[in-house]
Amino acid sequence: MLHDLVVAFAFLTRLPIRHRDGVVLHRTAQWFPLVGAVVGALGGLTYLLARMVLPGLSAAVLALIVTTLVTGGFHQDGLADVMDGLVGGWTPEDRLRILKDSRHGTYGVLAIVLQSLLQVTCLAGLSGADGLRVLVVAHTLARAVPVMLMATPAAPGQAGMGAAYAREIRWHHIAVAVLVACLITAPIAGARLPFALLALVVPNLVLLVWVRRRIGGIVGDVLGAAEQVSESTILVLSLATLGSSHV
Repeated sequence: MLHDLVVAFAFLTRLPIRHRDGVVLHRTAQWFPLVGAVVGALGGLTYLLARMVLPGLSAAVLALIVTTLVTGGFHQDGLADVMDGLVGGWTPEDRLRILKDSRHGTYGVLAIVLQSLLQVTCLAGLSGADGLRVLVVAHTLARAVPVMLMATPAAPGQAGMGAAYAREIRWHHIAVAVLVACLITAPIAGARLPFALLALVVPNLVLLVWVRRRIGGIVGDVLGAAEQVSESTILVLSLATLGSSHV
């Protein structure tokens, strides 16, 4: 278990973590929400401290910089690739080819910019303490969503990381990930947790249906895009319901 947890941190972050060989993808995925909680806490603490001396907008930008540095923009890259491929391609084969291209086009760049603006402006509308709590909840729950999507079929003919997860993940691995996410966020979100979970269903279901229609199934980049969509959903919901109050 400890080895799988270490691998999860090494996989989802740029922290200098070493681990031994023998990576088991589906067992590693169980601990993605815990990694998200740590990333969210780092960003949240940055926001809380910066909010004491800076305006909300500046503090929110600093928080996003910290979480991006910790993760290496891992999920943002997936979002950009998905937007480039699914919007820019004319056929499933063409879209998959674009998805595999490491370069970002207009749609991908716009997706990253608009996503960042949305997250920064939502976070800036929260108090320092609320921002800390919301970022922990957002990053934790957002890391559980890709694990659930791994249970859906991979795009035809794909052999990447996302396809491997889709083949190997089992429902009990997903259950552990969801349980970990709920155990971490329940003390913070309280009675609002069920509403937060429900709020994640619609945008991710829309994303999944769109992806399956455009390329026939998921790839690794789709999992990253789902994480980003989920983060933004929680931030928007939090700003709409909290304002300057408490979670």
